[in-house]
This record gives sequence, structure tokens and C-alpha cells, in this order.
Amino acid sequence: MWRTRQPEWLAQRRSRLFFAGIAVAALMLVVIFALTTRMAGSGESNTSPPTVVADDPARSSIPNTTIGARDQIVSRLHQIFRIRDRAIQTRDSRLLNDIYTVDCPCLKGDQALIKRLKDEGLIWQGVKVSLIIEGAEQVNDRLWIVNANVKTSVFEIRRESGAQVRVVPSGQEHSRFALSRPLGQDAWLLGQASVLAKRG
Repeated sequence: MWRTRQPEWLAQRRSRLFFAGIAVAALMLVVIFALTTRMAGSGESNTSPPTVVADDPARSSIPNTTIGARDQIVSRLHQIFRIRDRAIQTRDSRLLNDIYTVDCPCLKGDQALIKRLKDEGLIWQGVKVSLIIEGAEQVNDRLWIVNANVKTSVFEIRRESGAQVRVVPSGQEHSRFALSRPLGQDAWLLGQASVLAKRG
């Protein structure tokens, strides 16, 4: 009697663990990896659609060329998250190749998420990420570090049939991102990301 019911029990347990994992993944946004460089930044802003935060008046002596580059980096980070949202909602992992470096842990993490959604026949509907840029620092010509408060919207998990599985609440995190421009490429790509703190 016990043996005939064990597979069903295991299947139900795996299903509960999977949905719990999806909720955590939605709040984390990106795979947590520590940056090897020691950087820090501060500031505040938020928007959806995204906007760029003005520089602190105390740093008005920064050359215009640096300010212009900063604006480009911030704009690119917003764009990266918009593409990521689309990749997850459409379950098209090919889109991720345009936003991550080949060795970025986030690439493998999001590819695994999309594969799991396909395997389980699930769709994330309405997921959207917005950023509050809190600081951006240029390390060199090919590396920038950006600190941001990242907010995930409320979204639904549905089956391919349209049936609702659950509603995932919104969440926020204070995160740090490393954007790099690999040799031979013009586009800035996300190379690493780390969650510094969760916010309610």
C-alpha cells in the first residue's frame, strides 16, 4: 500500500518545491555571485518606464564625457532588463545571448529557468522589472559597476492551457551589476550581478 502511493507523494513534493523555487527566483532576479572587485555607490531614483537619475551636485566636476558615458551605461542596464523580461515571458532563451557575457552566471541561471518553465508547461505572465539607479562607477574603458534597487512587479504563473497556478507578489532587492564590453564588441553586456540586500 505504501509503495503504490510513494510516487504520487514524491511528485506532489517536487511540485511544491518547484513553485516555491520560482517565487524565490522572481525575487532574486539574477543568480547571486560576489563581485571580485571592491566597489561602492550610493544615490536614489526609480521609474517604470525607466529614467536616468541625475548626478549628485557634489560631483558636478565630473567631465561631460564621463557623464555621457554613465547615461549610456544606465540606459543599457534598463534595456538589458527589458530584454530579460521579454525572454522569460516568451521563454525564448536566445534573447539572453544579446545581454549577458558568455561567462556570466546569470546567463546559465536564466537559461535553466526558461528550460524549467518549458518542461513544466508554465508561463510567467506580466513579470516586469524596474530599476532605481543608486550609483554608477567607471572602473576602466571596458568595465562599469552599477548599484541599483531592483523591483519585480506582481505577476501570474499560468499553465499553457491558461489556468492560473499562483500569483507571485512584488519584491525588491539592492543589487550590484558589472557591465563589461568584451574585446571585439561594441555592446555593453552584463557580466556579473550580486544581491546586496533584500527590501520589503
